[in-house]
Amino acid sequence: MDHRSQVDIDLLLKGNRNEWEAFVRRVSPVAFSIIKKTLVSAGRDTQDARDILQEFFAKLCANNFRILKGYDPEKARLTTWLSVIARNMTIDYLRRFRYESLEQKDMADTSHEDEDARVDSKKIIISFDLLPERQMLLMKLLYEKGLSVKEVASFMGVTEQTVRSMRHKAIQKLRKILNKR
Repeated sequence: MDHRSQVDIDLLLKGNRNEWEAFVRRVSPVAFSIIKKTLVSAGRDTQDARDILQEFFAKLCANNFRILKGYDPEKARLTTWLSVIARNMTIDYLRRFRYESLEQKDMADTSHEDEDARVDSKKIIISFDLLPERQMLLMKLLYEKGLSVKEVASFMGVTEQTVRSMRHKAIQKLRKILNKR
C-alpha cells in the first residue's frame, strides 16, 4: 500500500470514488485494529470500535480532506501516519467518555441545588454545546468543573499553553455565535 500512497491520496483529493472505496478497504483493518487495541488497553470493551472507525473516516473527509492533504510521505509511511490518527481519535473518545461519566456523577451530586442555579447552568451548557467537541470539553472543565489550566492540560494530555490558546479560540467563537443571535 505505501508504495502507491501518494498516488492514492492525489486521486482521493480529486474525488475519485473508486479510489476512495479501495482506500477504505485497505485502511479499515489497520485503523480498526489500532482502535480496538487502544480501547482494550484502556480497560474498555470494543463495542464502540466501529463507531470510532466511522468517525475516523469522516474526519479524513472533513474540510475537503484537510487531514489527508497534510500527509507527508517523507516523514512517515501512510499506515503509520493513519494509525497515529486512529489512536488519537480513540484517546479523544475515551476522554469524552470519562468526562461524560464525571458529568453524570456531578449531576447526581448537585441534585440538591436550588432551581435558579440549575437554570443558569443549563444556559451555559447550551452555549458550550455550540462549540466543537474538543473546545466544549475544555470550556466545561474550566468553567463548570472549576479545574485549573494545569489540571485541564493534564486531563486532556496537552500543554498549559495549548489550554490557554484553545480557551481563547473558544471564547472568540462563542462571542461570534452570540453576536449573531
